[in-house]
Amino acid sequence: MDTNMHLTDDAFLERLPEIYRDRRLVVGLSGGLDSTVLLHLCVALRGRGIIRSLEAIHVNHGLSPNAAEWQAFCETMCDQWSVSLVSRRVEVKRGAGGGLEASARAARYQQYEEVLRQGDCLLQGHHLNDQAETLLYRIVRGCGVHGLAAVPRERAMGEAMILRPLLDVSREAIHAYAQAHQLEWVDDESNLDVAYDRNFLRHEVLPKIHQRWIGALNNLGRLAEDAADATELLDQVAENDLQQALSVDGIPYHTGLPVIDISCLKQLTDYRQRNVLRYWLRSQGYPLPGRAVIQCILDELVSAAQDACPVVSWEGCEVRRHGGAIVALKPLDNLRPFSCQLVLSANCDLELPGNGRIYAEKPEQPLVLVRSEVSDLSLGYRSDIVFAPFRLPGRAGRKSLKKWLNELNVPVWVRDRLPILHRSGELVAIPGLLVNAEYAVSGNEPGISCCWQTPFERQW
Repeated sequence: MDTNMHLTDDAFLERLPEIYRDRRLVVGLSGGLDSTVLLHLCVALRGRGIIRSLEAIHVNHGLSPNAAEWQAFCETMCDQWSVSLVSRRVEVKRGAGGGLEASARAARYQQYEEVLRQGDCLLQGHHLNDQAETLLYRIVRGCGVHGLAAVPRERAMGEAMILRPLLDVSREAIHAYAQAHQLEWVDDESNLDVAYDRNFLRHEVLPKIHQRWIGALNNLGRLAEDAADATELLDQVAENDLQQALSVDGIPYHTGLPVIDISCLKQLTDYRQRNVLRYWLRSQGYPLPGRAVIQCILDELVSAAQDACPVVSWEGCEVRRHGGAIVALKPLDNLRPFSCQLVLSANCDLELPGNGRIYAEKPEQPLVLVRSEVSDLSLGYRSDIVFAPFRLPGRAGRKSLKKWLNELNVPVWVRDRLPILHRSGELVAIPGLLVNAEYAVSGNEPGISCCWQTPFERQW
C-alpha cells in the first residue's frame, strides 16, 4: 500500500489477478469518481488485449433528484467507450430495517445477482479511504474480529465473484488519475452531508488523522488485511470444532438443522466455545450477537441443567436447548387460534397458518387411522382443549398427553404447535407422532397416514 502511488493501467494490471482476465468482467458503475476511473482502467486493458469481455451495470436507486442525470451520464460514457451497459431502476423503501443506505445496498446487490452468471466477476471501485472509513465505523459502533476485516478484496456472490482491485489505492491517487486523463464524473450531493456517520468520518475525522499521522491510511488498511487473515484462521478452527460438536441425534422436529451437542462443546476451551458459536450462527445466516449474548448462551444454555429448556433471544434469532443439545431458530411467533373440520383422505393437504402443513402419506407408514373414523374429525392445538388420558397401540395403561410428549422427547417449544386431530373432545392422533389406540388400524384394516411438515424444517 502506498498513499502516494502513481496509478496507471500497469499498476492496475498488477491488482487484477490473472484468473479473472479471461472472464466476463462487469463493472459496478455509479458514475462517480471511483467507478469511472475503474471502468477507464478496464477499457485501457481491453485495448491492450488483456481483458476480453467487459460490461458495466448501473443501478438507479431513484433517491436523488439527479438520479436520472446520473444514469444518462453512465449511458453516454459507456457508449463513448464501447462498453455494454445494463441500467436497472429500483425502488428503495425508506425507513426499512437497517436504514436507507442498507436498503439501497440490498436492492443494488439484488440487481447484481440477476445480471451476473456463473464464473463472472463484478468489479467495484472501493479504495483505501473506503477501507479506512469502514474499519473506523465498525470500531466505534462496536465490532468483533470479523468486523475488523472491513471490506474484503474479493468474495463469492452466488456462482460469481466480487473483486475490488483498487482497495489498496488511495482516493488521492484515483483523483490524480482522473485529472491526468481528463475524465468527467458525477458527484452525489448526499456524500457531503456529515449528518451521515460515514460522511462524518470521511470529511471530519479521517483528514485530521491523516494530517497528524501520514501513514495512518496504510496502517488501517494493513490492519484490515491482517484481520481478514486472522478471521480466516479462526473460521478454519471453528469449522473443525463445529464438525466435532455437531449432534449425531439432533433434536426431534428439526431435521437438517445443525444442532450442537453440549457435551462436545464443553470439551473446548472457553474462547473456542465462543468462536464456534459465532461461526455456527454466522454460517446459518443469523445476525451475529455481541460478546455479552454469546456469553449468555454459554452461561444460561450450555451450563443449564439437563432437563432445563432455556432460550436466549436477540433480534432475528433465538437459541434454544433441548436435552443435551442447542439449536438456533428464527424467533417463533405466537400462533393464532386455529380450528377446523377435516376430512382425512389420501389426497389431504392442508396449510396451517404460520405452522407448516399436514398431508396424507402412504398407508405403509406406521401411524394410520381407521377410515371409518375420519368422517367427523376436527383439527386444532392442545391449548384449545383438554384431552382425557389415552393409550398408544401396543402399550399398556393410559397417560395424559403431557406425559406421552415427555416420553416421546418432544421439545417444549414444539408442543403447543403440534396439530392435533380430535373427535368429540377425544384425541385421535397427532400427525407424524402418535395415534390413540382406539383409532389405530388393526389387522388388515385400511387406513390413512397423516404427517406434519413443520415450520422448523422449512426455515432451513
